[in-house]
Amino acid sequence: MIRIMLVLLFLTTPLFAADKPIRVSNDFEAWEWKPITDSIRREGRRRIIEGRGLGFDYRGPLYRGPTGFIRPAGTMMEGKGAFRGKSVLLADCQVGLHGRYSRKIRTKSEYRFSLALRGEGKFQFRAWVQGIDVKDGGRSWLGFPNLIEIQATKEWKVHEGTFKLPPFVNPKFHLPHAVSAAIVIDKGDRIFLDDFSFEEK
Repeated sequence: MIRIMLVLLFLTTPLFAADKPIRVSNDFEAWEWKPITDSIRREGRRRIIEGRGLGFDYRGPLYRGPTGFIRPAGTMMEGKGAFRGKSVLLADCQVGLHGRYSRKIRTKSEYRFSLALRGEGKFQFRAWVQGIDVKDGGRSWLGFPNLIEIQATKEWKVHEGTFKLPPFVNPKFHLPHAVSAAIVIDKGDRIFLDDFSFEEK
């Protein structure tokens, strides 16, 4: 009887659980104040010495960052300068790597995206592609392609489109199931961002 039940359980259990479609939505409404860590303090000192902006809201012993991001990520914009409610100003920084966008880009999937943007410079959503050696399982960086690249305008504009990871053909490596990505802002650029979302098609 037990053997029959085990066979039935095996036959009715899927061999591979279907992956749920990936959806990431950032409206920047849920920011919160958090204690400043030693690493954030060191980064802040370095930026001040170099004559750069801090790249994050600072008040007393706290900084303000969006929920779901591991690193400080920009400064909050509210009121007239914001797109709707609260937006984020990003300048000379990259955000989201190994945090909000960690392993969210599946190598064989296509994604729809939407975002509201204004400012000076380019919004770049960049993948960090690491290959796995087919012989020994070691890892090596294969490339850092921009999945989304949009030139900002002075007025708010909503952008929509699709993206997918470009092919990486190298017989020595195979790609993992998913890779990480980050928002990258070049030095000197000032990007105001809101309602950034993407979902797997």
